[in-house]
Amino acid sequence: MTTEQFSKNLSPAAEDERFLYGVSEGIATISINRANKLNALLPDMILAFSDILERARRDPEVRAIVLRGEGRAFCAGDDLAPEDRFKYGPPDMHTRLKMGYPRLVNDILQMRKPVIAMVQGYAVGAGFDLALACDFRIVSPETKMAAIFVKRGLGGGCSYLLPRYVGMGKATEMLLLGDMVEMEEAKALSLVTKVVEPADLEAETYALAARLAAGATQAIGAIKNARNQGLGCDPVKGLEWLVQAEAECMFHLDAREGPRAFAERRAANFTGNWIDLQYDDFDPNYR
Repeated sequence: MTTEQFSKNLSPAAEDERFLYGVSEGIATISINRANKLNALLPDMILAFSDILERARRDPEVRAIVLRGEGRAFCAGDDLAPEDRFKYGPPDMHTRLKMGYPRLVNDILQMRKPVIAMVQGYAVGAGFDLALACDFRIVSPETKMAAIFVKRGLGGGCSYLLPRYVGMGKATEMLLLGDMVEMEEAKALSLVTKVVEPADLEAETYALAARLAAGATQAIGAIKNARNQGLGCDPVKGLEWLVQAEAECMFHLDAREGPRAFAERRAANFTGNWIDLQYDDFDPNYR
């Protein structure tokens, strides 16, 4: 399937028409469809976005996910228009974790499938944090990234992930100044995976997505979890998460297929399927 076909396969998501969704050849595409507002997010959109990510997570046909935005931006962050701050409950920590964009950062980080951000135009504020949460970021040269919160009198955004990419010193500079980062510098800082010309952006993104979708996706999920857990613990506990990832992979058929294909000198046919440990028959109509 050509990259144009991936785009044409998108349709308004059942959860919210401000998102487009489609699945082709094992790749789910989620596109923010609010181009007139540079794909800025409203609270109800965050709920819908989370539901769409959950749909992709549950779908066994989905083996990789591409996040993108319609128009000339990836995502310009939270929409700062006045809102009913009590619509979803008091604006406390619990509500913010439920309704604020950090919910999406958590959803993407914990996703046991590879997630690629296809980025053009603005990826600022919450949009920058969402891109950082993805496993890969393929960007066009004119992309602008910034932890812009401080320039709006806001704070906290990007403060978890950014230091893990660029270190404390550079993260402090970016968080406290909120300046735009050009893509040449972003590549040098490892904030982006690859910078490609706009005409090649879709092709490069979906080529990577196809490669990941054909891979050992259950192993990818276990590796991502070990990586996430290892970021916040001591070395011994980090090695325990490594061992746990290896043990978890033993429940995947891919852990048999990989060594077998290597021994037979052939390409592996990974499926992402678990070994079925359902010993007893069950009644699907049981209530």
